[in-house]
Amino acid sequence: MLKSDSISEKIYQISNLQQNFVAQSLKYLELNPIQARSLNYIAQHPGTIQKNLAGYLEKPNATVTNILKSLEKADFIKRKIPVENERQKQLFLTAAGERVIGEVEQIFAQLNTLVELELTAKEIDSLNQVLPKVASVFSKEKS
Repeated sequence: MLKSDSISEKIYQISNLQQNFVAQSLKYLELNPIQARSLNYIAQHPGTIQKNLAGYLEKPNATVTNILKSLEKADFIKRKIPVENERQKQLFLTAAGERVIGEVEQIFAQLNTLVELELTAKEIDSLNQVLPKVASVFSKEKS
């Protein structure tokens, strides 16, 4: 039985709190977290293809197709067919997508600020050193 004061339980609780904060903050943009992550990835990788986005999101292609359809319908993204490969459509943000990704980035900046306000510089430094080690445990599990 997992103790309520175990490290893994605390990480789980923090993850849930963070996800709830993000989901609630994204509601006014009429986005869900997976759509926001998709827009963020496309913003960082203009011209990416659906396969790369699916890998990043760790979602099946059919799921990503539905996400992209909703983002396209909201006029946040556009798909372009490159001349050299007509089978794969490249993904780009529209002007509306650029605006909304700016707001999404503000939500995550606000979340980061809220966390950092409660911590000392030394605690922040310690977390920045320890959290990648914790994350690597889960990365090893996937392999």
